[in-house]
Amino acid sequence: MRGVALTQRKGGSGKTVLSHALALGASWHDVPAYLMHTDNREPLKVNGRPYMYYDAREPETLQTLVDAAISVDGLCIIDSAGNRPEFDGWIAQYVDLVLIPVMPDPEDVKEALVQMDVLESQGAQNVRYLINNYPTSKVERKYVERYLRQIPLEKAMGWVGSVKAIRILRENDDPVFRTPPSRVNNLSRSLYRQVRDALDNQLLRSDKILEIL
Repeated sequence: MRGVALTQRKGGSGKTVLSHALALGASWHDVPAYLMHTDNREPLKVNGRPYMYYDAREPETLQTLVDAAISVDGLCIIDSAGNRPEFDGWIAQYVDLVLIPVMPDPEDVKEALVQMDVLESQGAQNVRYLINNYPTSKVERKYVERYLRQIPLEKAMGWVGSVKAIRILRENDDPVFRTPPSRVNNLSRSLYRQVRDALDNQLLRSDKILEIL
């Protein structure tokens, strides 16, 4: 089992919806996905989604769930709560990859940079920015890239395009989960592949270090 956490100090960066998208994308690639909800808000009511969803708002519950998941195959995804720095620091050291979603917005970028500094000061080793809601239009991209220039390229995993329909992943499923539109499914698959490649590259780097030692 490999673990990924999505965390951001600022609300509205897409942390929760991207967590669900990642779980969905893993499922569409036939990879068992286990999504841990740690936000103080009530968890969603999910009925029939192709991934497991757990209420892990208490650190002890999260610890128990993660420990149980270590011995099984798949991807463990932690939707990390905002403004709980000690909790975030523990999670960051426990998982294989930490993603900081950042919108192409000056305030989002500012908070994401602070979040990176905090996590790295707490000992997190593999933290990456994930540009969220990146415009599809070249004109719009040119406009927002002035904000994104502050993001170090070597610490960015990639980007996720703007797909408004992705908001449905934050809605309760009543009475059952309906397969999302194609654009949402495609975004979810793409996000999973980015994460998979980032995790694989991390393993390759670790192997090379071991060879040198």
